Amino acid sequence: MSTPDQIMKEIPEFIDREADIKRMKAVLSGRPNLIYFVYGPINSGKTALLMKVLEELPGEYRVFYINFRGRDVERIEDFLQVLFKVSRGDSRDNVKEFTKDLIKEGFKALGKLKGIPIPERIFDYLFMGSKKADDVFRYMEEMFEEIVEEGLRPILIFDELQSIKDILNATGRPVIGRLFNFLVRMTKETHLCHSLCSTSDCLFIEDIYSNARLEGRAEYILVDDLPKDEAYKLYEGFGFEDKEFVWDWIGGKVGDMIRLYEKRKQGYNEEEGLKNMLKDEVGRLRWVLDLVEEGEKEGPEVEKIAELLERFIDGEDRRYQEVKGKVLKFLIEENVLFYNPVEGIVRPQSRLLWRAIREVIEN
Repeated sequence: MSTPDQIMKEIPEFIDREADIKRMKAVLSGRPNLIYFVYGPINSGKTALLMKVLEELPGEYRVFYINFRGRDVERIEDFLQVLFKVSRGDSRDNVKEFTKDLIKEGFKALGKLKGIPIPERIFDYLFMGSKKADDVFRYMEEMFEEIVEEGLRPILIFDELQSIKDILNATGRPVIGRLFNFLVRMTKETHLCHSLCSTSDCLFIEDIYSNARLEGRAEYILVDDLPKDEAYKLYEGFGFEDKEFVWDWIGGKVGDMIRLYEKRKQGYNEEEGLKNMLKDEVGRLRWVLDLVEEGEKEGPEVEKIAELLERFIDGEDRRYQEVKGKVLKFLIEENVLFYNPVEGIVRPQSRLLWRAIREVIEN
C-alpha cells in the first residue's frame, strides 16, 4: 500500500493550501513570542502542512520535530526516549561544544533529526538524575541558546502532544505542566525558539490553556478539512469522477481521499470503495462500544454514549455547552467527535464517521 508521501509524489498538484502555508510562514518569520497550537480533526492534514512549511523555510532555521503519534509513552523514561536522538558512543558532557560541532556539520533536523540531538553521556546522566525533567529542559535551553548565538533560528515541534498528558516527574507532578512553563520561557520570555504543538485532542488544549496559565502566551492555528472548491481540485488530482457523490461521503477530509484513492488502486469503483470505507468506520465504532460494554475499556455506559451520538445523526454541529460532560470527553478522546475550542462547537470527526454514527444508532 502506498504511503501518503508516495501518493503526493505520484500527484504533484495534490496539495493546495496556500493560505494555510502563508499564515504558518508568517508566524515563523517573526521573533518567537507565543506558543502555537496547531489543531484540527484527525486526518485533516496537520502534519503534512507542517512538513510542507518546514521544507520551504530558509537555511537559517533548525527544526526539532518530536512525534508522539503511536508511541507508548507512560513514564518519564519513555518521554526521554522519544524526545531525544542519542549520539551513541559520544562521551562529551559539554552542551556548547556538542552543539557547535552539530552546527559545523550543517545539521538540519527535518527528516534527519527527528528528536533533540544529545551525547550518550549526557543522556545517561538525565536518565539517572533525580530531577530528570528539570535537567532535560535545562539542556534544551542551553542548546537553543548556542544555536541562536550562531545566528540560526530553532523551531521546536511536538506532534500529538496529548500522549504525554498523564506522565509524572520524580516529584509526582505532571511533566506537561513543566513542559509548557519551558515553552513559555522559550517564546514569551527569552524569544529563543518557536514552539508549535499539534494535536487533534482539543479538550487537551483547553485544559492545558487553563492549567498552564497560557492566556496571552498562546494562539491557535486551525487546520480543518478542505472547503468544497479546494477539495474538488484534489479530487481531480486523484482522478475521482463523480465529485458530488464523493463530496457527499467524505467532504474535504484529506485522509479519506487518500483511502479512497488506495481503494481505487485495489480495483474498487468509487461507490464500492466508499461503502467499504464506511464498513470499516462502522466496525471501529461498534468495536469501541463493545469494549466498553464488556468492561475491557473504561468509559461511560454504552446507553449514555448512544444517547449523545444520537444528537449528531441529523448532521448538524452542536454547541459545546449543550453536550459537554464525561461522555463527550470520552468520544473526543476516541476520535469519534471533534471539538473546536475557538468556535465552541462539536461535530463528528468526518462525514464518513457521521454516516457510521447514523448506521450504528439507527440499527
